[in-house]
Amino acid sequence: MFQDIYYKLLEFAKNKSQDSVLYKHHIDYINKKYYPSSENYFEQEPNQIVVDYIASMTDDYFIDLYNFLFPHSKHKIKYVSYFDS
Repeated sequence: MFQDIYYKLLEFAKNKSQDSVLYKHHIDYINKKYYPSSENYFEQEPNQIVVDYIASMTDDYFIDLYNFLFPHSKHKIKYVSYFDS
């Protein structure tokens, strides 16, 4: 699952895909919060951007992201939420 996510996100980073989850959930946030207007986090090395994003994920977010990116994967995980009975 890590490999699938890593390479999919790397593809988004290399293509500078602004409609991707990488941009919407990570790069845009980092740009707004931590980078001055003269710099752009999207210009960083793509591998580092992907590693930073994956490192910031909780386990549940990782699973949800995997299911979102690969809805028909044999590795899809169904889990019970903390609030489901």
